[in-house]
Amino acid sequence: MSKQVINTTNIFIAFQYLLARKKQSLLATIGVMLGVTTFIVMINFMTGVNDFLDDAVFNGSPDIIISAKQKKLSSKPIFGVRINSLEKVEHIDHLLSKENNIQSFAHQVISPAILVSESKQLPGSINGIFPSSEKEMVDLERRLIEGKGFESLTEENAILLGISLARKLQVSVGDHLKMILPNGKSIHLKITGVFSFGITTIDNVRTYFPAKTLQNLLGQNDAITHVHIKLKDRDDVGLKTELSQQIGAATIEDWKDANKTIVIGNKVRDILTWSVSFALLLVAGFGMYNILNITIIHKRKDIAVLKTIGYSAADIIFVFLMQSVIIGLLGALFGAGLGYLISYMISTTPLDTSDFIIVDTYPINFKLVYYVLGIVFGILTTMLAGYFPSKKASKVDPVTIIRGI
Repeated sequence: MSKQVINTTNIFIAFQYLLARKKQSLLATIGVMLGVTTFIVMINFMTGVNDFLDDAVFNGSPDIIISAKQKKLSSKPIFGVRINSLEKVEHIDHLLSKENNIQSFAHQVISPAILVSESKQLPGSINGIFPSSEKEMVDLERRLIEGKGFESLTEENAILLGISLARKLQVSVGDHLKMILPNGKSIHLKITGVFSFGITTIDNVRTYFPAKTLQNLLGQNDAITHVHIKLKDRDDVGLKTELSQQIGAATIEDWKDANKTIVIGNKVRDILTWSVSFALLLVAGFGMYNILNITIIHKRKDIAVLKTIGYSAADIIFVFLMQSVIIGLLGALFGAGLGYLISYMISTTPLDTSDFIIVDTYPINFKLVYYVLGIVFGILTTMLAGYFPSKKASKVDPVTIIRGI
């Protein structure tokens, strides 16, 4: 008898054993399916949340910030206080221009200010920017809620506001504000755009205003308070150490230091997601192991007969291992489909975050690699669960079994 015929026969026998115990086979398949489904849903959701936070916080903010060191407070009244300015800005620019890991950098002039609308007044800060360089740092166009982006700052006395700040001031595009600076000067502004980064802690304070105008109002025409840097490889923040050694009176902070809570939260969610997901697949594997073990106990006589007609230990292993492969494959495929369906339903579910995070629905990450991983791990888990009972079946002594009949 040819090897191909034997393998075909083995597959036929494996199917017959599965069909002979339909309920157990169905339960095993459902166990694998639920394990893969939960794995995919959790991975999609957790990575979706992480990606959303990364996009909102990190992509909308610099990776490294160089800022002027705070000087000791003077006894002078607030009106007349000069903002702290970075020294040797040209030297900083020269150092940054030689670094390979820098994608872009931009100067900013940040000053405390009071914003006054017709119904509200709020203390805060004004981000004076140079639109051409800031465009390379922040993709504001896709974050606009209404109005125009950086190009509108060429208009006289234009300002852009975060949506949470605009709501607090009860203003929208086209409305006017009054801005009062620490030196006592004030100016009337027109709101030309409202944007959202999706995180209230950012949208509550972020503003964009022409740096040149702010410098003139402060009476410090060359003042630069911050240099914002965007890296090509965000995880490589070694540049911070190099800059600290070469720049004197300045404070340097990277995104990891500025967002420790979010970074730790991402790591905890990742560990929790992967550990729970794999635990569920292992539980499904144990269910598979128990079902095959029971099948072997009930099929000991059949195994003895197969051995007496010439089936080898490898053939017996193949028969029972094939059952686990069939169950694993069906369970994994159905699990991937159900996982996609549940993930899609979650992604369309409205999410009320009470303005802490501005997002309409739950963030879900539909990456093909997670579905492939779910299917592969589902099949591997059931194969491992099926191997040990299969090995046990191959060691059945046909003589002992037949004597006991």
